[in-house]
Amino acid sequence: MLECGTCHVDQSPPYGEKTGPHDGYTATSKKCHLCHTLHDANSPYKLLPEFTVKATCEMCHDGTAGSGVYGSIKARGLTVGASHRVETSTVIPGGDGASGGSRTETFKGTGGTLTCGDCHSPHNSKTVAGFRGERVRYHATDQFLGAPTKEWRTSKLLRQRPTGADTTATVYGSDWCASCHLGRSSGATVHNHPVDSKLTTTSPFYYDNVAIVKSDTSLETTYGTMGMEGTSTPNLYWHNRGFVMPYPRTAGQAGHSPICQQCHEDSRVVAEPGAVNRAQVYRYGNGVTDGDTPNASGPASDSPLFQNFPHETQNARLLVEVGDNLCLNCHSMAQLP
Repeated sequence: MLECGTCHVDQSPPYGEKTGPHDGYTATSKKCHLCHTLHDANSPYKLLPEFTVKATCEMCHDGTAGSGVYGSIKARGLTVGASHRVETSTVIPGGDGASGGSRTETFKGTGGTLTCGDCHSPHNSKTVAGFRGERVRYHATDQFLGAPTKEWRTSKLLRQRPTGADTTATVYGSDWCASCHLGRSSGATVHNHPVDSKLTTTSPFYYDNVAIVKSDTSLETTYGTMGMEGTSTPNLYWHNRGFVMPYPRTAGQAGHSPICQQCHEDSRVVAEPGAVNRAQVYRYGNGVTDGDTPNASGPASDSPLFQNFPHETQNARLLVEVGDNLCLNCHSMAQLP
């Protein structure tokens, strides 16, 4: 029987980046054989125990108990609105930077299709800088004491240069998305909604560093950087205020456009700028399973219920919200001509 520490790394201070069994390979560790078998492998690729890369990943990330990235929405009887089509597609929407149209790519999956290893490095090699995401685990006891100071960062094993990428991105933000979807970038030759990237500004916002409105009712003050909840710089995705860019722009947001992830993320409820009671985000690890509502006030109090973007979401096109509801998060009706 495997020891707990084989998969779960030490959870003592300083609470650095967490990679589970995907890093820390040493002569005395027991990590290689978790995903590889030397003899009688089912897959012809990398001696994997399952026939495909996806199937091997889903030995742990299967979605049946809310701990996976594919299948958790459908398992609860809900409709999947959009997903990255793993091991079914060779097409990159918006992959052509010149025309803005799609292009095909030969990926690492069966038949050249997109698979998990095209975006993720299973050995945590050349991955983006660690960031705090909605699904990052933290020490639940500290949350209930009112001091969630033991929050962890992770690279989510995202490759700096995914298969088919035209550029390398060292942090997770618009530039990481645009490294494959180049035709969707505002720096391309076709017209797109502007996004903050290195093509548009020297110091762009990215997932772990976005100026956010200070409170539910604020339209003026922003924090300039990301940080821990309960400190002077609260976490962007601890609540849904990170998806609001009021007009006119606040001092911290002036000169910036939204990043891709402010329009494309897990489906959620985001109130219009200045509205009260914006839906809160609850983190996986706070004592309830992913996909459950932790209190009696309903799903809007803890949206999103599923924290598995960009694998699959409830909304079409992987959008946070749909229709005018999405646009009015940043464009007030008073601003319209």
